[in-house]
Amino acid sequence: MTALESERRARYAARDVTDKLGLKPGQTVRVVGAGSHPLLDKIRGRTGKRFCGAYSTADVVLYWPRSGDEVASTLQTLKETIAPDGGIWVISAKRGKDIPNHRPYLPDTVLIPLGLSAGLVDNKICSISEVETAMRFVIRRKDRR
Repeated sequence: MTALESERRARYAARDVTDKLGLKPGQTVRVVGAGSHPLLDKIRGRTGKRFCGAYSTADVVLYWPRSGDEVASTLQTLKETIAPDGGIWVISAKRGKDIPNHRPYLPDTVLIPLGLSAGLVDNKICSISEVETAMRFVIRRKDRR
């Protein structure tokens, strides 16, 4: 790795997680699954809003699946509840990291086809913490209402 690449990675690692997730003040966020309380508090602080319920349209969904088996059907359901330009972050364990409550490691080779089967495409991946990573799925531009 070059010095420039190393510096770029260090700058990225130092960014606040709410910036990595692209969260902005006033956005509506829904949480599905069990996220860490410090992260959720930080997100509420960034958006300045409470998390929305299951029947509200969300700009951003943060989704912590319990298993890979539930991802496709949950993404299909969540797709119907996001804003046309919204996104769904699927948050899972990083490879080789154990997370309490059995949060699985879901590699991109598994997640991308699951998103496609739900009519979504991936467009970003980011590190959430030392043990979690996230992949964002969005509705294709041509399919947005």
